[in-house]
Amino acid sequence: MSTRRSSFTSYRSLIFEPALAQPAMYEQYDDEKSSINDQLHCDRTTYNSIQIDRLSNDYLQDVGLRPWLVVLGGFCGQFCSIGMINVIGIFIAYYQHNQLADLSPSAISWIGSIQSFIFSFSGLLCGRLSDMYGPRWVTASGCVLITVGMITTAFCKEYYQFVLAQGICASFGAAGLFYGPTAALSGWFCSRRGLAFGIAASGASIGGICLSLIFENVSIYMSFRTAVCIMTAVLFVFSLAATFATFSRLPPPGTQPYQLVKLYIHPFLDPVFSLYTASMFLIYLGLYVPMAYFASSAIAEGIPTAKALQIITYFNVGSFFGRVLLGLLSDKMDKFALFSIITLIAGLVSAPFWYYSHSEATIIIVAVANGFFTGGILAMFTALVVHISPVEEIGTRIGVFSGVIAFAALASLPIAGAIVGTDGNYNGLKIYGGVVLIAGAMVAGSVSFKLAKVERSCG
Repeated sequence: MSTRRSSFTSYRSLIFEPALAQPAMYEQYDDEKSSINDQLHCDRTTYNSIQIDRLSNDYLQDVGLRPWLVVLGGFCGQFCSIGMINVIGIFIAYYQHNQLADLSPSAISWIGSIQSFIFSFSGLLCGRLSDMYGPRWVTASGCVLITVGMITTAFCKEYYQFVLAQGICASFGAAGLFYGPTAALSGWFCSRRGLAFGIAASGASIGGICLSLIFENVSIYMSFRTAVCIMTAVLFVFSLAATFATFSRLPPPGTQPYQLVKLYIHPFLDPVFSLYTASMFLIYLGLYVPMAYFASSAIAEGIPTAKALQIITYFNVGSFFGRVLLGLLSDKMDKFALFSIITLIAGLVSAPFWYYSHSEATIIIVAVANGFFTGGILAMFTALVVHISPVEEIGTRIGVFSGVIAFAALASLPIAGAIVGTDGNYNGLKIYGGVVLIAGAMVAGSVSFKLAKVERSCG
């Protein structure tokens, strides 16, 4: 019994001793320790975040200027980070017919694959640094690195140069611009968390639309170098805005002892966290496949290159509405149930519908539909980590989670490129992308059942 009380006391101090000044009405909680401990009676400390959410709806501020400034920072950060990753398909299609035309699709896809891997795996470092020193420093580092990486990409000519500049340097920058604002955003919202994450995630779609339009028009009428330089200028402005709009709700504790087992192994003792990580690993094996190969597959179907590149824009338009609407819907119903449903539909869109799409009109319809449901997945996946994590471990857990799925991101596009091969047949790739998404949806569904069981046992 004493172990249970000491465990919950730590969470109580986290809830009722915030960095910001609070109304006097909250002082009554200092005299109600026993009644609060009676409510927090679940033995599994991993799920104490469930009780925190239930008891602190008035405590985590969902209104006011500063929380929504943090949402703006998240919007700008995702405009730059995932927005840049969303247009990787345009770069791959361009490289296949220009600078890297002598290489196979699988070899070229390694640029995007390394980009996705570093972006995800960097969460291990960025999440921990955000917890210790605050998210603004992480965001500022991302601003510098993405600017250097992309301006260097404009002057690249050789394969290894694209890997170093776009695949590695810019990806580290994108990671800082994603994980910093995301860690800040998690502490500012409770009852409107899905909406806040959805609005922030919509920045990725807007970024994908803007960056793709810039590249498509400027590269055709001017040059590749000019297009990438203009993209870099836009990324710098938005990443700078993200840096200044990122605030931490709780003061960072500073340097802490590095405990490998506690930080990176202990979270997997939680079956819900482990199941959810496994589901996202499967999902990430196919999530970026349509995004990366819509343009290339359309060109293979005989669609002109200029129109094929525009398909990525349609994808991002669908993604924008998916991120906002499905993020809002996640506040109204079971989060994991909704997540599994939209992942299942995304898989079905890829496997049968994209498989049988051969005209420009049908491919555009599939791109918009896939973007809508993919946008919902990307808007929700970090919010779901927050939902099942203790508050003081959010940044670290997001990092651990992202570090695992990074390996799926690394393998995804080379596998897809190898399936295409040199004959330019994309049918096998479409089936592969759909099957792994459906498998991930099934595992995500089991997470919903497991979490419901835990919540019932916790009262």
